[in-house]
Amino acid sequence: MDDDTKTMLRLKNGERAAFDELYNTFKTRIYNYVFRYLGNVYISEDVTQEVFVRMYMAAKNYEPTARFSTWLFTIATNLAINEHHRVHHSELFEADAIQDDRLLTEESAVLRDNERHLLKIIGTLPENQRTAILLRSYEGMDYQEISAVLQVSEKAVKSLLSRARERLLHEYKDVDL
Repeated sequence: MDDDTKTMLRLKNGERAAFDELYNTFKTRIYNYVFRYLGNVYISEDVTQEVFVRMYMAAKNYEPTARFSTWLFTIATNLAINEHHRVHHSELFEADAIQDDRLLTEESAVLRDNERHLLKIIGTLPENQRTAILLRSYEGMDYQEISAVLQVSEKAVKSLLSRARERLLHEYKDVDL
């Protein structure tokens, strides 16, 4: 059992400090993931907060059937998908606010422009492909974890990633996935 799962079990048992630990550990990763999914600062901030509200509310019923991060990213994915359906696409992908230290400290405008362009293309992918590519390329999840988040087989994950990469490479020749 990983440390994050143990911390969630502490939260389940009523230890308030465990929430703070999980929030501080995952807030930037969740925000970046949601932002990469939706591309809008304000909506991404709201969805990120909702992820942690849902985590807190679900704590009393939490059962560690997968890694904690897989469980949390499943919540984030479901909320991001719902928000993507709810919000008009013109409100998405209009800001540059990823909270990734690599991007915040990187001085190259070319890198930021390439990242923004790539995220716009990723935003056009079908939901499952978009989710799979974000979880694999940005979160480093393995096929099994992505399979759990998407609730599909590992073979389906490989297929989704292959189709997503194919489309991205067609649309964006310089992408390194």
